[in-house]
Amino acid sequence: MSDAMFEDDLLTLPMQEDAEPEGLILGERPPMDDEMDITPMIDLTFLLLIFFIMTSKMTGVKTYPVPPAKNGSSITTKSCVSILVSRGAGETAMVARGDGTYFSDDPEQQQAEIAEYIQLEFDSGRKTEVLIRAEGNVTSGQMKKVKQAVSEVLEEGKMINVAVSESS
Repeated sequence: MSDAMFEDDLLTLPMQEDAEPEGLILGERPPMDDEMDITPMIDLTFLLLIFFIMTSKMTGVKTYPVPPAKNGSSITTKSCVSILVSRGAGETAMVARGDGTYFSDDPEQQQAEIAEYIQLEFDSGRKTEVLIRAEGNVTSGQMKKVKQAVSEVLEEGKMINVAVSESS
């Protein structure tokens, strides 16, 4: 039998509208599920999470802009032990005395030298307060270390005065 004859027979067969074609057996339709499948949304969430983890920069050192002071009291620099702080390499800051001579680069030795310097100035009787002059690009972590060294010497209730200048 040729293919053309077979096609002609299919065209001439009368089909009823509601009748199913012969040889086609349809199974029973599964009941409709009332819940939505959220598996693709969970997959998408994890893909986005992985994307943002892989593209974000994980840095521990952050610098924050210091807002300008609105209120402040004036102090006389003659009665202050001055400590100059500028940004150093890595975690340590470049810390100097008021006359410009630097303390040690070793963090532990630097803290001991700062404490000794302040105590000597207080013992001389000429100085009664501490003034830390920091450049604007010094990180908060570097300032924290200098403040800790200063606070070890100060009596309870005494304040640490901090001045921040813009760096070029």
